[in-house]
Parts: sequence; C-alpha cells; structure tokens
Amino acid sequence: MFTMSCRLTLFSLALNLTLAGTAQAQDELFPNTKERGRAAIEYRDDAVQFVAAYYYSQRNHDSVWLLIEAGVTTEERMTVHRDAIRLITPDGEELALATQESFGQDIERIRLLIQNAAPSRHGVRSYFNRRPQSESFRFFALPGRGTIADDFVVDRFRAAFGDLFFEAPTGAWEEGTFMLVLEHEGVRAAVPIELE
Repeated sequence: MFTMSCRLTLFSLALNLTLAGTAQAQDELFPNTKERGRAAIEYRDDAVQFVAAYYYSQRNHDSVWLLIEAGVTTEERMTVHRDAIRLITPDGEELALATQESFGQDIERIRLLIQNAAPSRHGVRSYFNRRPQSESFRFFALPGRGTIADDFVVDRFRAAFGDLFFEAPTGAWEEGTFMLVLEHEGVRAAVPIELE
C-alpha cells in the first residue's frame, strides 16, 4: 500500500517526465528559441533574430483578431515582404497576415483591441540592443495614422518593429500552440505562439 508521501513522489516524477518530454519536443519543433517571458519568445541563429510578444492576445483571443508585437533583424541586408510572415494553426492551416482592407472594415474592434492591449505591451525593441538603428514596419494603419507599406528593410545595423494582425477564419481563436513563421530569401525563423 502506497503512503501519501510515496504517491506525491510518484506524481512529481510523472509530472517532471511529462514536462521534460514537452520541453524536449518544443526544442525539437522550435530550435534556436528562447522564452523571454510568459508570452514573449525569441528566435536567433547566425542569419536572423526574430522576437514576438503577445501578452494580451495569449489570454484574450475570443474574437476575430490576434495581435502580435514583432521585431526582426538579419545579418545580411534583406527586404522582407508582408507575405513572408504567416501563422500556422495547430491543425496545420497556414494563415497570411490580415489585409489592410479587412483591418479597416473592422476598425471599432481593432481600436478596442489596441486600447485593451496597451497596458500589456512588452517592448520587443529591448532584445535588439546591439542594433543602432531601428524603424517601424507598417503593414497596418488606423485611419489618419499614416500610410502602410508592404515591406521593410533590415540588416546587421538595422532592426524593424511593428504589430502583426491575424484574422481568425472561424471568427475566434482556439487554444493551442500556433507557429509564427518568418521565411524569406533562404532565412527562416519560427516561434511558438501559445494561446491559453
């Protein structure tokens, strides 16, 4: 007959084995990544550094919109187009960034999302401290807040930062592990996006 202490020890061992297996699987699926907080993740290799933060959206994703703050830099000069960034759902569906048109058509919900997310902004720029220059990429713009661009330029002396918006094909986001991917000109970075 097991004592309470023995049961706790066995439970603890099983839990540690499960977590170790999950961490190992995560390392294999997402190499070169490092957690930078509860909802911030960094990918870094010899070619690219890519950081994503999604503190608000991690726990508030019951609407059509998902907001991810991102930053990127590369060793070689590269022009990154908006179609180089995509989100892969847990069931393998690839989602492109939302269009400015769909973003603009749902502006009230977008404004509310940006307002609600403001207190939990993470400031991904702080992970790019060796980069003397930075610029914003603007794939999306609120009315009267500037123009949008379909690409941005990065290199070893320049990092770019901005917001990524994805639109749920089903009207809301399910819980699970998504994959945010940047892939362009032979450079690929992938980070997990954990929605709770």
